[in-house]
Amino acid sequence: MTLRKAISLLVSGLCLLTLLGCEVRTSVRLESGPSFSLDGSGRLASFRVYGPQPGHKIATPFDAKSLVWRAEPTEGYFKGAQVGQLEIKYGRIPGGYTQTIPSSGTAPALPVGKVYYFFAETTGAPPAEGFFYLDGATPIKVKAPGLCQSGFVGDVKPLKCGTKEPYSEPTDLEQFVRENRD
Repeated sequence: MTLRKAISLLVSGLCLLTLLGCEVRTSVRLESGPSFSLDGSGRLASFRVYGPQPGHKIATPFDAKSLVWRAEPTEGYFKGAQVGQLEIKYGRIPGGYTQTIPSSGTAPALPVGKVYYFFAETTGAPPAEGFFYLDGATPIKVKAPGLCQSGFVGDVKPLKCGTKEPYSEPTDLEQFVRENRD
């Protein structure tokens, strides 16, 4: 075998190993219920749904007071299920998981006409997140342009991105949803 062929085979083999070992970003498809159909190469470390605070229309991501439902792997953070073809139904605890929010009882009903936020935290691949508007039992994935948060843990406040000013919610939420479908 010539040196050129050997180098070519080595480079081809390294490229193949690199492609096979790549992480596949977690993706989510929303369905009625709401339910969340996940896909990707990671493992689900936690699944969270945040709802708007009283007097608000849009959830603030990562605000502890806005967290309405959370499920975590019973065996620990790194022991979650593969997200490939995993379906999570709001309020139904998947096998191998424990509901941590609420700490007892069932998940609260999600009132229609509000914008919620979900976060699928994964290990071994990037997470998935997004906002959805609940129109009856049908969730509509939306963007929330201009909405940022003051932090990622605890008492998180909704802020206008790039400022320390409070985020102003739209007056007409249905129009906001039509204009910001994702």
